[in-house]
Amino acid sequence: MANKKISELTSSAPLTGAEELPLVQGGETLKTTAQDIADLGGGLFEEGTGLQSIQPSIGNNTASGESSTVSGGKDNEASGYRSTVGGGYENYATGSYSTVGGGDNSYATGDYSTIAGGYECEATGDWSTVGGGYDSFATGDYSTVSGGYENTASGYASTISGGYDNYATGYKSTIGGGNSNEASGEYSFVGGGYSNEALGKFSTIGGGYRNTANGYGAVIAGGGYWSENETYNEATGEYFPTVGGGSGNYATESFATVGGGYDNEATGYASTISGGYENDARSTYSTVGGGASNNASGYESTIGGGRRNIASGYKSTIGGGAYNSASGGYSNILGGLGNTASSDYSSILGGQSNTTSTFVNSHIVGSNITSDRNDTTFVENLSIKTIPTSAAGLPSGSVWSNGGVLNIVALTPTTTTTTTL
Repeated sequence: MANKKISELTSSAPLTGAEELPLVQGGETLKTTAQDIADLGGGLFEEGTGLQSIQPSIGNNTASGESSTVSGGKDNEASGYRSTVGGGYENYATGSYSTVGGGDNSYATGDYSTIAGGYECEATGDWSTVGGGYDSFATGDYSTVSGGYENTASGYASTISGGYDNYATGYKSTIGGGNSNEASGEYSFVGGGYSNEALGKFSTIGGGYRNTANGYGAVIAGGGYWSENETYNEATGEYFPTVGGGSGNYATESFATVGGGYDNEATGYASTISGGYENDARSTYSTVGGGASNNASGYESTIGGGRRNIASGYKSTIGGGAYNSASGGYSNILGGLGNTASSDYSSILGGQSNTTSTFVNSHIVGSNITSDRNDTTFVENLSIKTIPTSAAGLPSGSVWSNGGVLNIVALTPTTTTTTTL
């Protein structure tokens, strides 16, 4: 017979399976039948034990659920209604409409649950999903574990994207990744890091190490544990406490805020510490801008910075400096060293070792001055560079120079007089 191209050959009649065909096996040209080749294709599948189910004819797979399918692998079982196992080893799809794509020793037991792959994973919640990983568990309804190792999403609609040994137990809680994190509050979120706990409803931890956000809407952006001093951050106020970062910082009252730094405590309602070291904002609306070892314990008291300053008076203020104390109501110290504004409405501009004692509305400019009467300004030395030379048009109490002699304008019922100083 003359050589012909396959395309030039006459089409055969329907195959019976007995037709002989050549093949190469083990380096030898041998013959086989069309039926043998057919057995390698569709012949690998057979009806399962479930109604309208299908399973491979090899590999000890079982499709026992109605309309269930096992596509391949070994020792797999699809026992749920319309369940599917794509392949792998010892995987089980027991929930209705459940699916295991592959992997090893995984269980999709929830209705509509899905495991894409991985090892020893479980999707037991209805509509739960495991993307892969090792020892991943999606046990809450609508929960998701995308991957990682030993992660558990047990809260309703909870999510873990990855990482190791994380637990999303709260309603609609989320963990992005990291290690040994817990999101147990409703709608809580942990972005990553290590050993963080978002326990409060709507609480958030961006990352870091050993941070605890336990208040409603509590936020810790990051930072955390410092092994040298065994410190970590906590936002535990009842409503919306915030810690921006750092270590050893505590926002323990509602609306309290610590921006960062180390070992700062905002324990007053709506108190604020921007940063620094070992600062305390203990009273309602109290504020410490920064510095070290400052204490704003008065209601609405403020310390801008410096070191070891104490603002304990009602609405008292210390701008900065060191070892200053503003204990009087509405008292103010701009700065300096070792100044004490202990009377109400008193102020000290700066300097050192000044005290307003008990005298209300007394004010000090200089150093080493002690107030001795109310409504008075005390000055160490006073130099007036520009002064009027006539009393004309000046109000009562004004000072003017009369040929180098200071005079004070005073009012009488009928005339204006001057008093020489």
